[in-house]
Amino acid sequence: MVTRLGVDVGGTTVKWALLGADHEVVGSGSAPTPPGPGAVVALAGGLVREGVTSIGIGLPGHVDRTAGIAEFVPNPPGDWTGFPVGPELRAGTGLPVAVVNDARAFALAELRAGAARGMSDVLFAVLGTGVGGAVALGGEILAGPRDNLGEVGHITVDSYGPRCCCGNRGCAETYAAGPAIVRGLDGFATPAAVAAAARAGDRVAAAAMSRAGWALGVALGDAAALLGMGTIVVGGGVAGALDLMLTAMRDEFERRRPLIGDVTVLPAALGPWAGAIGAALYGGEPQ
Repeated sequence: MVTRLGVDVGGTTVKWALLGADHEVVGSGSAPTPPGPGAVVALAGGLVREGVTSIGIGLPGHVDRTAGIAEFVPNPPGDWTGFPVGPELRAGTGLPVAVVNDARAFALAELRAGAARGMSDVLFAVLGTGVGGAVALGGEILAGPRDNLGEVGHITVDSYGPRCCCGNRGCAETYAAGPAIVRGLDGFATPAAVAAAARAGDRVAAAAMSRAGWALGVALGDAAALLGMGTIVVGGGVAGALDLMLTAMRDEFERRRPLIGDVTVLPAALGPWAGAIGAALYGGEPQ
């Protein structure tokens, strides 16, 4: 029986998962991200099935979780600032709605049922149109006073680097997110194409993947030093190329070994549905 609906909104794709009574996935799907928050809310509302008792929706950016309002959501199309995602979806469906950061939704799913199951203290990174992050401490996903704890994608790795959507220069996201990997490369439309070329021996493509790994290594290594974390779980649409980034990542970890010791990097276990599963889990919990 279906009990929870989770929706993961990305810069290019919306994914959803329907969970059963034991939190197993009983249905899933995806569609191109519609042009604007109203259209996304309409899409999410149309996914409600008989038996659904709650909805969780994960957004890539900052949200006011209490009010269910989008605050800074830069990657999906349209103007999301101030949009009442939760109230609109609740009004259209009559169901309780949780609006959460997508990286924390991903982290909750991997902590409960994925690569970090049974672990207590874990750093998470999500690679997609942007780079998100989250932190588990003592077996709980931390939010912080502004509900934005764990933004590893916006750690500066090069203060003279490309301009980021957040207004800063040289954030890890400007090197390791999907659009950043293909930026400036002729003949490659997607990070998957870059990864395939790198595996086939293309040196330019391999350098782009290595550059992404360097940026992640700097950001995650610094975060590991700050938080004392020894385990990192990496997922998201770009993480299928994690193997091409690991050498550069580990080089940066090695530079920080006196501070961070041995760091274990694990690929996410729940595949592309982790964010939607985590959103569904958040949706069914007291807000």
